[in-house]
Amino acid sequence: MKSIIYARVSSREQEQEGYSIPSQLKLLNDYALKNSYKVVKEFIDAETAKKAGRENFNLMIEFLKKNAEVKIILCEKTDRLYRNFKDYVTVDELDLEIHLVKEGEVLGKNAKSHQKFIHGIKVLMAKNYIDNLSEETRKGMLEKAEQGIYPSLAPIGYKNVGIKNGDRVIKDIAMDDKIAPFIKKLFDIYATGDYSLSLLTSIAYEKNIRNKNGNKIGKSELYQILRNPVYYGQFRWQGKLYPGNYTPIISKDLFDAVQEVFGCQNKPKQSKRNFAYTGLMVCGKCGCAITAEIKKNKYIYYHCTGFKGKYGNSYLREEALSDKFAEIVKKISIKEDTLELVKNALLESHKDELEFHKKQVQVLNTQRTKLANRLHQVYIDKIDNKITVDLYEKMTEDWQEELKHVEEAIKSHEEADANYLTRGNYILELCNKAYSLYLQQNPEKRAKLLHCLLSNCSLDNATLYPTYRKPFDLFAKGLSRSNWLPRMDSNHDNKIQNLVSYH
Repeated sequence: MKSIIYARVSSREQEQEGYSIPSQLKLLNDYALKNSYKVVKEFIDAETAKKAGRENFNLMIEFLKKNAEVKIILCEKTDRLYRNFKDYVTVDELDLEIHLVKEGEVLGKNAKSHQKFIHGIKVLMAKNYIDNLSEETRKGMLEKAEQGIYPSLAPIGYKNVGIKNGDRVIKDIAMDDKIAPFIKKLFDIYATGDYSLSLLTSIAYEKNIRNKNGNKIGKSELYQILRNPVYYGQFRWQGKLYPGNYTPIISKDLFDAVQEVFGCQNKPKQSKRNFAYTGLMVCGKCGCAITAEIKKNKYIYYHCTGFKGKYGNSYLREEALSDKFAEIVKKISIKEDTLELVKNALLESHKDELEFHKKQVQVLNTQRTKLANRLHQVYIDKIDNKITVDLYEKMTEDWQEELKHVEEAIKSHEEADANYLTRGNYILELCNKAYSLYLQQNPEKRAKLLHCLLSNCSLDNATLYPTYRKPFDLFAKGLSRSNWLPRMDSNHDNKIQNLVSYH
């Protein structure tokens, strides 16, 4: 039988710790030889887990579509094959037989639905692993922000540059001498109060100021520029303002003058009372906040503040809104029987997690011992007058700083070990009880639960479009959609299907 091999490493660390491409290829080729599978092609990806566009994965999919006689994919593990939900769906639509050699799993049209279900849970866990990598990246960017280094792509008027920070070169921003004077001119012009945003966009276009895509800057984009504190020397990161190390384009006084022209048009008026669901939604048409008011002294209606103009978005009664939020909460619900299956899958995935952290701690402990020996030896060398005091102090300072980072990393891995199952079970229990809790509570307590589950919602023509917080988005997208479940044929399959609440 004809087959293809897919191998992938998602980070440099994995490549160093036994997950390398050569070791995967050896395992898979040995498996193919043992089972009399003819390997017609190998596809290999080596990249970071969040890097866009796995070229060889996409080439593999195209190859399989064109070569219908090849029906088998050989891969090491679930998280080697899938990076996200889209990958899962793409492979599933090809009606292939997937051999996950290290996990001892063979998945195809004849696989049991329970087996497919557990496989789906593993895909969720693989996605969660990638999200954790993303979280570590965000931590690094937060550290840069706290040091006054702009942690992202440079805004218009600035450019990204490399700056030296100790022995490393870190990306920061510096003034773009060609564009910065025109950005300042835009602030100067708007501060007079005599120009509209529409007229200012025309001026920007005439001055050849373009956005990052090389297109004309629109009104909304220009509005964001004129409201951005980055231009007077501070930048906002994760909702907090940080003083930057770069040279500002404008003064704080000029920035404040522009804000006075805008006035308070984007701040909703103070209400005589607090409404339960305000702060949870924005208008799907203009992005303004959703506010509420009482009609006929008893009916609460929610609607757009309309600060950017009237776009025809509809009003919605609080009772109707409560029902719509109930459906959103229901999407993450897990039934009692299903809860045990998912917990077992979580326990199974924890084995790999434990092994990963164990190996990391082993490597770091070796590094810690080496640094401790170095510190001891350099102290002896100083006593024996083999090195100068200045050299001793410099080497000691460097190694103690390195030792501190190593010990912090060890602690992080040890805490991750302890928290993995606890956090996972807490999340599963919340998903199991969230819907029933919501139905039992008043609007104020419902809102608190919604703030826990959702980061935001947009309201458009009486329809709510939710944005779930992590990891509840995994359950909303994964466990509550029919295309995430295996196709069911028999009565036994239907029993498994009934374990999961989906639409």
